Amino acid sequence: MTTEPESGRDEPSPETVAFLIESGAFTEESWARVVAAVARGDLAARERKSAQRALESTITPAMASARLGVDAAEVERMRSTGNLYAFCSEGRWRYPYWQFTGDRRQPLLPHLAFLIASIPVDMHPATVLGFMETPQRSARIDGKRVTPGEWLLSGGDPQVLRDIFDAFLMN
Repeated sequence: MTTEPESGRDEPSPETVAFLIESGAFTEESWARVVAAVARGDLAARERKSAQRALESTITPAMASARLGVDAAEVERMRSTGNLYAFCSEGRWRYPYWQFTGDRRQPLLPHLAFLIASIPVDMHPATVLGFMETPQRSARIDGKRVTPGEWLLSGGDPQVLRDIFDAFLMN
């Protein structure tokens, strides 16, 4: 997977737009602003900025090795077996910060492999980052929407996140 912006796509279906609004990712007003921005030609610049942000929100294999306290071969094994999420940019693997907890006892999100298996292989890293940073309607703690990472760290059911991906992909 590369971090090149996607282009040449058709407009989203009415069902996809309805899902984005219902999911809380957009309000009707914010969706209308996005449509207007696309019409002005702002989309390409936003795609480049999102791709750059996704790349900047990562660490190298050596940094992942140090963070996890394992050697480079173990990082590669974890990536290749779906236990660590990475994407390739300019021929180099990059490991997004969102999967690391900062806790030496539990350095990765709980159920990370299950979550990784839910991510479509062709999903752009910027889209994955956006998902991981966005409080989800179906992931709530004490009535408050939380991000997927917060959900998993609190003991939330990872199937909820897979269901969100599945619902998004059906549209």
